[in-house]
Amino acid sequence: MIGKVKIGKSFAGICRYVLQEDKQAQVLDAEGVRTDSAAHMAQDFEFQQSQRPGLGNAVLHVALALPAEDAAGRSREEVAELLRQVGRAYMEKMAQENEQWANTQWSLTGHFDKGHPHAHLVVNRVDNDGKTIPDNFIGQESRRVCKEIEAEMGLTVAEQRGRAQVREVGPTHRQATAKTPSAQRDADWQRARHEVGNALKHTAPYSGNWDELQAKLTRHGVQVTPSTHQKKDGPQVYGVVFEKDGHRFKGSEVAKEYSASKLQQTFAQYKAQAPVLAQGANQAAEAYEAGRAKRQLEAAEQLNRQFQEQARQAQARDQARRDQEQEQARKVQEQARQVTKAPQRPQLPDRSRDGGIEM
Repeated sequence: MIGKVKIGKSFAGICRYVLQEDKQAQVLDAEGVRTDSAAHMAQDFEFQQSQRPGLGNAVLHVALALPAEDAAGRSREEVAELLRQVGRAYMEKMAQENEQWANTQWSLTGHFDKGHPHAHLVVNRVDNDGKTIPDNFIGQESRRVCKEIEAEMGLTVAEQRGRAQVREVGPTHRQATAKTPSAQRDADWQRARHEVGNALKHTAPYSGNWDELQAKLTRHGVQVTPSTHQKKDGPQVYGVVFEKDGHRFKGSEVAKEYSASKLQQTFAQYKAQAPVLAQGANQAAEAYEAGRAKRQLEAAEQLNRQFQEQARQAQARDQARRDQEQEQARKVQEQARQVTKAPQRPQLPDRSRDGGIEM
């Protein structure tokens, strides 16, 4: 697995790129941004970026690429879920080194238009508190995190694949220059042994028993066969054979540390460390969830304040309308009182009936 990091300036540009239809894009996960369109996603990123107007390079883009082997035999939905788990694991492990990674916006979008599945992780370097996430040694940290994820999830090792976007590798120099069938068989054997060694290097330290080791090595096309003999207290493993591409190797032929006895010591060490590792992972997950819960609570409180403000404004408008109506009614009543109080002119007698002579 490869995690290639780039720092950029334009959220609008990267959001348009990752959501292109011709890339068969699918949003796999997100935190703090809308995912219905590139425009909305970019607006949400940019709104938070505005808290640090002086930070030009606020876009942190990580391309997480998997080789075709890790997608073999999986449906698109299963590959999408694998990429989602990889993206989540990447964010959580980066947060273990810097908790700001658990307190910022991000989106994860899968592209399924090529032979090797990959996803684009877009992270806002301006966290939810308006602070800048540093990018010092970010490439080095990304490589370390990717190696840990490879080992823990049993993914194909990037170094073993040449780090050339994990494309299919060609023959080794020894295989290409072999002149005889014997030399060719020897070259094939050496290559298989080397690949088994690389696979064990990234899986054995993270396994607690033979079954766990086999589960991880299956992704690398390696079969494990422990040799046992029966003793009073049960079967005991006294040897191990690894098989890849039709070639078989004793554990000690791969390397001394991969003999049966050495591997069982490695299993014991991992079991002893497992509670500590699990506790660290749980603490990181709890911190991440606590941060998300805090953000959700703050968003709910802000929304509640908005509703209260809208209700207050509506009440103020209603009161103003009532005051206006009362004022108009008062004016009408006042006009009516003035009309009632106005003096009436006395009515003069009609002189036309008596000829104008007073009797």
